[in-house]
Parts: sequence; C-alpha cells; structure tokens
Amino acid sequence: MILEGITVGPFQENCYIVGDESGEGALIDPGDEAARIALAVEQSGVEIGSIILTHSHIDHVGAVAELAEEYSCPVLLHAEAEEMLQAVPQQAAMMGVKFGKVPEIDRYIETGETLEVGGLRLRPLYTPGHAPGHLAFYVEAEGLVLSGDAVFAGSVGRVDLPGGSMEVLMKSIREEILTLPDETRLYPGHGPATTVGEERVSNPFLNGQMSQMGGMDGTGGPS
Repeated sequence: MILEGITVGPFQENCYIVGDESGEGALIDPGDEAARIALAVEQSGVEIGSIILTHSHIDHVGAVAELAEEYSCPVLLHAEAEEMLQAVPQQAAMMGVKFGKVPEIDRYIETGETLEVGGLRLRPLYTPGHAPGHLAFYVEAEGLVLSGDAVFAGSVGRVDLPGGSMEVLMKSIREEILTLPDETRLYPGHGPATTVGEERVSNPFLNGQMSQMGGMDGTGGPS
C-alpha cells in the first residue's frame, strides 16, 4: 500500500494520498494547498481516481473543487454531510478565511459498502459526533484506519461546532474504533498517527480520566 500524508493549511489538516502497488489511488480530505498536494501526488506516482471525504468541515474540503477538476475524478461523501458542505462559505466568513468554490459531490457513500481503490478495500465506519455524516475508513488488510476527526493521539474531535455531540462521538468511537484490534494504526485528520491500543490506554477521553476530572466539556481536539 502507498500511504503518504501532507499537512496543509492554517488548520494543519492531514490530507492523505493512498494507492496500491499498481499506482491506482485516491485523495482523502484534500483540505487546502491544492498545488502542493498535486505536486506530492506527482512525486508519489499515484494516479488519482477519486477524492474521498471523511466529513465536510472547511479544513477538510478547501482544495477539493480544484483537485477534482485537475484529475477529472468523482468526489465521494456521506449524504448527511452535504448540508454542512453547502454552508462552508458561511464557515469561512465566520472564521475570517477565504474559500473558493463549493465542490460538487458525485456520489454518496453508503454505510455497509466497500470502496475499492485499485486493489485496496476501504470500509466506511460511520462515526458521527464531531460532524454530521462523519466517516472513518478501515483498510483491514493493512491494519489501518483513516480516522478523520473522530479521534486523535491523546484527544477526540471537538463537538462544540454545529451538529456536534460528545455523547454521539463517544458512542461512535466505542462501537467503530475501539472494537478494532489494538495494533490497528490510526491516521487522523490532525496530528500524528497512533494506534487503537495506545488510545484505549492513554487517551483521557477514552480511558475514563477526563470524565473523572469533569473535563468532558465538548471542546475535544484541534479541529
């Protein structure tokens, strides 16, 4: 498997290039700096056949429209994330940042289906709580999850944005992430990679420490 992360934009969001040994591939969450991502794609030798989104917050979709045009490829997202995608220009105005064209979604991802990227099989994990329609993508054969903003090394996604819920997020993580083998690697939307086992033991939001300290206030992680 080819897996390369590029940290982009003012929110330091992790975009991922994934591909198989044949060079067929996809972009996961190209959030900003389209030209830099395109250069990384060229250097990787991967041929982009789709753009796959974990959710539709501004920091994860900023370069989608430009790159979808560059690669003439479809854009995939969960249907529940569409409404928030259409509100991205308002998100940008509130945050005082620029945003270009809202990308068009070519197909909605169904929970229970499997996405094929060349020989790779990505299983969507329905993980709302940080944002409506949030998905993580489990590549079982490689023992890894592209986890978006559900869980980070030592933290979880913030839930104080529209559509956020700490109760829903904790349920998502318990049922979809913590049920995976401890050695499963997690590649999040912000920050360094980690593993399911490491987060089960040391993440204060998941091991009970945060609730004991009265810290489950909904702010969560960096995005």
